[in-house]
Amino acid sequence: MRTKLLAQLIGFVVIVPSTLVALFYSALGLMFALESIQRQQHLGSAALVLACLSGGWLGIVALWRAYFVLGTDQHTFNSTFIWIGFGCGSLVSLVLIGLVNGSLLFRGVFFGWPLLAVAVFTAMLLRRGTRTAPPIPSA
Repeated sequence: MRTKLLAQLIGFVVIVPSTLVALFYSALGLMFALESIQRQQHLGSAALVLACLSGGWLGIVALWRAYFVLGTDQHTFNSTFIWIGFGCGSLVSLVLIGLVNGSLLFRGVFFGWPLLAVAVFTAMLLRRGTRTAPPIPSA
C-alpha cells in the first residue's frame, strides 16, 4: 500500500513535470541539432545535444516503466532496461548540471529533479527484489 502511494506521489510530483519540461526542451534541442548539422557548424555541440536527448528520454521512459511496475503488482519486468535507463538518465542530469550556464543552485534543482525519482525508485525496486526473491536452496 505504501509503495503504491509513494510511487503515485513521485509520478505526479516528479515524473509528470519532468516529462513535460523534457518535451518542450527536446523540441528546441532537436531543432538546434538539425540546424547545426544542416549548416555544418557546431557539430560537436549537436552531437552532445543528440546524445543527451537520447539518454534523457531513455531515462524518462525507464522512470515511467518503473512507475507502472511499482504501481501495479507486476512480478515480471525487464529490470535490465530499467537499470540502464536509470543510469543514462542520471548521467544526462549530471552532465546538464555541470555544463549548462546559470547558478549551481538553479541547475541542481532544475536538472537534478529527476534524480530524486531515480533514487526513490531504485530503493523501492531493490527492496521489492529482496522481498520477492525465491529462497536459496540449502545443501
